[in-house]
Amino acid sequence: MDRRAFLLGATMTGMGSAVLPWGEWFSGSASHSQLGLVHGIIPVVGDGKWIWTKPPETERGYLEPRSFQLDIGIELEGTGNSADVIATTPVPVEHPEQKVEKVDIETDGCEATIRELAPGAGQLLLNAPVMSPGQKVRAIAHYTLTLFKQYHGYERDQFPATQNYPGDVKKGALKDSPGIQTSLSMVKKLADEIAEGKTHPWDKAKAFADWIPHNIRPQIGRYTSVETAIKKKVGDCEEMSALFVAFCRSVGIPARLVWVPHHNWSEFYMTDTGGKGHWIPAHTACYHWFGWTGAHELVIQKGDRVKVPEQNKNFRLLEDWLHGTGRRPKAKFIAELTPIAGKESEGVGPGARKKDPVTGEWKLQGTYTINRDVRQ
Repeated sequence: MDRRAFLLGATMTGMGSAVLPWGEWFSGSASHSQLGLVHGIIPVVGDGKWIWTKPPETERGYLEPRSFQLDIGIELEGTGNSADVIATTPVPVEHPEQKVEKVDIETDGCEATIRELAPGAGQLLLNAPVMSPGQKVRAIAHYTLTLFKQYHGYERDQFPATQNYPGDVKKGALKDSPGIQTSLSMVKKLADEIAEGKTHPWDKAKAFADWIPHNIRPQIGRYTSVETAIKKKVGDCEEMSALFVAFCRSVGIPARLVWVPHHNWSEFYMTDTGGKGHWIPAHTACYHWFGWTGAHELVIQKGDRVKVPEQNKNFRLLEDWLHGTGRRPKAKFIAELTPIAGKESEGVGPGARKKDPVTGEWKLQGTYTINRDVRQ
């Protein structure tokens, strides 16, 4: 585990000798963003049902709803006296392709709440005023979710060549983000080369999405940056998605990351001829779908510049975090996603995943046959 402890310089009294506060982020062994070892670079072999090999011919919209149970939370065990314990873990919020049917928070020895830090980014926040040796504290959010595939039949001619983006979209999806250096001259230069001769933003975005998987060599590992991906021409799904975002932003197209268990893709924003805005998916690793999403995926976060109040900094992707004074408790950040069968006669299908409480890596669960063929 990559752990980064820091001292905040205050003291705590009333619990024996004075001690310094502690704080810690818990990051997956291969990524500061809790993605763990990302296998999104492995090509998909779909079955046409659970995972589309091509979009539907006649249907449009958010399609083929599937039910899932998600349990996600934090478990702490005291190793000594501690106080003012705060812990957070990323949790999903509602999106058009992800409906939160129900969420209940179970607590023991603490208070907990779910908060939305930015559009598309949420946290479970645990507070324990005091902890004693051996004391166990937990907060678990129990979700019932409906996830959808999406195909809207987007086409270039739906969107004017000259776009007028809303102010909130420009503010949140056109600037630099941690590790996504949009303003670098090398990003702008390469984006202009890829999009040379293209004037329509749809054509530019499509050119970026096509260029990335053919020019960035797949390499699993800790997230680097857009700058490193360009220089070394390597990266996994997180670098590939971030590169797409950076290219789009550098030519004035709003874009953002989408984070799902073990994987990233991107979305770019366009306004149609009727003035309606759309966030359009672009998969640059694993699926290579442009304008649609043919799998049921839990969206953990959308957006890539999220400010956490207690940490006073922006994050590309939210992390598990623990802070307090006294002796630091043992911590587990847990999550398990379980598909629910729609009918008794129907199998649950693929999609079960469980987060490793030590590394933060989301791991495949279950034995459904197609799991051998797809990145999960």
